[in-house]
Amino acid sequence: MAATEKPGLDVERHIKYWKRCHSSYLPAPYTANDSTRLTLACFIVSSLDLLRSPLTAEERAAVQAWVLSLQHPDGGFCGSATHAPAGASAGDANLAATFFALVLLALAAVGGRQEESAFSGVKRTRLLRWLRRLQRNEDGAVGQMLWEGEPVGGHDVRNSYMAAGIRWMLRGDVEKGGEGWVEDLDLDKLVGFIANTQTHDGGMGETTSHHESHGGYTFCALSALSLLSRPASTGKRAEAADKHIPNRAQLLKFLSHRQFVYHAEEETEHEDDEENFIEKELAQLQLDGPPTFVGCNGRWNKKADTCYFWWAAGALSLLGQQSMLHREPASNYLTGITQHSIGGFAKTTGAPPDIYHSYLGLTALAIMGEPKLKQLDAELCCSAEVAACIAKARDGLLAAEKARATTNWENDGFW
Repeated sequence: MAATEKPGLDVERHIKYWKRCHSSYLPAPYTANDSTRLTLACFIVSSLDLLRSPLTAEERAAVQAWVLSLQHPDGGFCGSATHAPAGASAGDANLAATFFALVLLALAAVGGRQEESAFSGVKRTRLLRWLRRLQRNEDGAVGQMLWEGEPVGGHDVRNSYMAAGIRWMLRGDVEKGGEGWVEDLDLDKLVGFIANTQTHDGGMGETTSHHESHGGYTFCALSALSLLSRPASTGKRAEAADKHIPNRAQLLKFLSHRQFVYHAEEETEHEDDEENFIEKELAQLQLDGPPTFVGCNGRWNKKADTCYFWWAAGALSLLGQQSMLHREPASNYLTGITQHSIGGFAKTTGAPPDIYHSYLGLTALAIMGEPKLKQLDAELCCSAEVAACIAKARDGLLAAEKARATTNWENDGFW
């Protein structure tokens, strides 16, 4: 693309891409991701929501029924029913599937007449008890799933993020002893675990400060902290996502240095583990006027990648530092370099579009204020309308539980 051209988001092509993903079989390479089918479905429907292309009433009902069919009887949701024997529950519930199941239920209801009923059928109490059992006592980290009653999976800050999101979506402001109260996570231990992931360069690692910093882990850590202190209503966002981070200055430095001048003519086909030939000094961002393109990576000395715009931009937005992002050249990179001719976004230039990078390309543009997209809720990585629907759905679920409890007490056969 010539430097004088102004790239833009091709909404029509993106809608066609996502509708194909929704209504037809996915390409063969997605077969290996079948166990995460629920996550893929959430990205597809959420993309259509961001693009203001709502589902039909029949499609909404089908999504809701399918998601609820993946609910585990002991709490939580499974990622796919494919590997379960006939008549059995759809495998073991896991944290990621549960997070995306709740968001997808809200997506199926947003803009409809019954947003308060979006979580109808969700076993809230069982789910929150299951979530509590996933937290490890020794360090506060959250596991991915239960195996023989014990949490398994990595001590991973991404799990902390999803646990914090599930907690916000279902728990509400119920006080101990009140109707609908369930034992909570140990928040002090969880916050301590998250804070301990900051590394020497300011970014956040997977588990401890000894791990390599990464833009994705950094977003998850900040978003988890924000969600843990976020009010139940969406009217006010928690102000200080970084109040428990040991070194704010180093954190901002790490995030700002994820950006670099991108020279399209210098990028060629390279294996992922080969040297990065396209990164330039950050100082060049200020030479001879603004650059045409700004690339973004997630770790030091790595190539530009579509998804890292989301991790960096999302993290900076949680810190109230969106001004540190070079929005126009960053948007130019997404719409002029990795936006694909058939719709969607590729991981890097020359690659085909895929669901993961196509979704995070949209969320990155949304958080940077793209007017063709809906306003984004950074913590939940969905539109602000869906986040508001989640709050209504939680309140509706709590009210329904309270009504059932009252009915059961009145009809207990004693009077």
